[in-house]
Amino acid sequence: MKTVFDDRKITFEDKKHTLIVEKEGFALISSDGKTSINLKFSDIGSILPIGYCNSNKSYNLIFRNFDGQNICEITTDETGGNTGHNIAETKTILVAFAASKLTKDFPNNLYNLDTLIAHSLKEKEIRISQGKILGKKHTIDINSIRRVKCVTNGTISNLAIYIKDKGVFFDMPDMTIPVNEVTLPLLEAIATKNTGRGIDFSRGDGFQQKTSEFMIIRYMDPGFFVGEDGLIKEEWQQTAYERVHKYGYFVDTFTEL
Repeated sequence: MKTVFDDRKITFEDKKHTLIVEKEGFALISSDGKTSINLKFSDIGSILPIGYCNSNKSYNLIFRNFDGQNICEITTDETGGNTGHNIAETKTILVAFAASKLTKDFPNNLYNLDTLIAHSLKEKEIRISQGKILGKKHTIDINSIRRVKCVTNGTISNLAIYIKDKGVFFDMPDMTIPVNEVTLPLLEAIATKNTGRGIDFSRGDGFQQKTSEFMIIRYMDPGFFVGEDGLIKEEWQQTAYERVHKYGYFVDTFTEL
């Protein structure tokens, strides 16, 4: 994986706070000096971004430890513009966190990656380990994945995973996991490697969004699919890179806005 955090920090400053995001974590200092937060990504189990996929300004990010307990909460992107996706601070944190979880060897480490990727009520703790996605109820070998659908209403977002190429009338997924900053690039890599198609984002949110392609903008960065040396080694990685790249909103351009 090649990210902007490999060689520099990204800093955002506005009238309310200063946010500094780097490879190992982030710091937020309020303008009045009353709040100072410094977190390492290695201490964070998950991030819950409230309002991130059903609004376009001011999101509450809840940081949880590996036991699911809240560490702290911050508010991001409070003073963004009125056009386009107002996501610079939030996406920068999410992409940096995902990079730390997936490691510098992604996307070439799909069979060696061993990390917590999500939580859900049904599956409890969800991990990828030894080439398998493991939950309490289901286990799927990543080689068997043939289709992945993004299903969202803007508030609740899931990835429906199938091991068959074609659905039937009752097209029930073989496993369902939450969408987040780790699962989306991970499943995009797996699905593209297996089938060349990637995740199916054709279904909308039932409201204003006719497709769920906005989730690509909110969670993914093309650098996920580039090797640490800056090279793209496999054809499927090039396919995934080009797909994400065409939507824009790259983390390394946010400070240029």
